[in-house]
Amino acid sequence: MRMIQITGKDDQTSLINPNHITLIWYCSSGSRDVLVSLSGGSTIRTQFTTIDHALDYIQRASSHS
Repeated sequence: MRMIQITGKDDQTSLINPNHITLIWYCSSGSRDVLVSLSGGSTIRTQFTTIDHALDYIQRASSHS
Protein backbone atom coordinates (compact mmCIF):
# COMPACT_ATOMS: atom_id res chain seq x y z
CA MET A 1 0.00 0.00 0.00
CA ARG A 2 1.35 3.42 -0.95
CA MET A 3 0.93 6.24 1.58
CA ILE A 4 1.65 9.91 0.92
CA GLN A 5 1.85 12.85 3.29
CA ILE A 6 -0.47 15.85 2.91
CA THR A 7 -0.44 18.95 5.10
CA GLY A 8 -3.76 20.69 5.65
CA LYS A 9 -4.56 24.39 6.05
CA ASP A 10 -4.31 23.96 9.82
CA ASP A 11 -0.73 22.60 9.46
CA GLN A 12 -1.94 19.15 10.50
CA THR A 13 -0.11 16.39 8.63
CA SER A 14 -2.01 13.35 7.35
CA LEU A 15 -0.88 10.15 5.67
CA ILE A 16 -3.32 9.01 3.02
CA ASN A 17 -3.58 6.20 0.52
CA PRO A 18 -3.91 7.98 -2.85
CA ASN A 19 -6.04 5.08 -4.13
CA HIS A 20 -8.76 6.27 -1.73
CA ILE A 21 -9.02 9.79 -3.17
CA THR A 22 -12.45 10.24 -4.69
CA LEU A 23 -12.47 13.95 -5.49
CA ILE A 24 -10.18 16.99 -5.65
CA TRP A 25 -12.21 20.20 -5.70
CA TYR A 26 -12.43 23.91 -4.90
CA CYS A 27 -14.47 24.86 -1.87
CA SER A 28 -17.17 27.25 -3.02
CA SER A 29 -16.99 29.36 0.14
CA GLY A 30 -15.04 32.63 -0.10
CA SER A 31 -11.48 31.31 0.28
CA ARG A 32 -11.37 28.97 -2.76
CA ASP A 33 -9.41 26.31 -0.86
CA VAL A 34 -8.50 23.06 -2.60
CA LEU A 35 -10.05 20.06 -0.84
CA VAL A 36 -9.25 16.36 -1.16
CA SER A 37 -12.11 13.96 -0.40
CA LEU A 38 -11.43 10.35 0.58
CA SER A 39 -13.60 7.28 0.11
CA GLY A 40 -14.20 6.94 3.87
CA GLY A 41 -15.99 10.29 3.89
CA SER A 42 -13.20 12.50 5.28
CA THR A 43 -12.11 15.69 3.60
CA ILE A 44 -8.76 17.46 3.88
CA ARG A 45 -8.63 21.23 3.34
CA THR A 46 -5.16 21.46 1.78
CA GLN A 47 -2.55 24.17 1.36
CA PHE A 48 -2.57 23.73 -2.43
CA THR A 49 -3.52 26.79 -4.46
CA THR A 50 -4.89 24.97 -7.53
CA ILE A 51 -6.35 21.58 -8.36
CA ASP A 52 -3.52 21.08 -10.86
CA HIS A 53 -0.89 21.56 -8.14
CA ALA A 54 -2.69 19.07 -5.89
CA LEU A 55 -2.94 16.47 -8.64
CA ASP A 56 0.70 16.92 -9.66
CA TYR A 57 1.85 16.46 -6.05
CA ILE A 58 -0.32 13.37 -5.52
CA GLN A 59 1.06 11.76 -8.68
CA ARG A 60 4.71 12.57 -7.92
CA ALA A 61 4.89 12.32 -4.13
CA SER A 62 7.26 9.74 -2.79
CA SER A 63 5.79 7.04 -0.59
CA HIS A 64 6.06 7.54 3.13
CA SER A 65 7.87 4.81 5.02
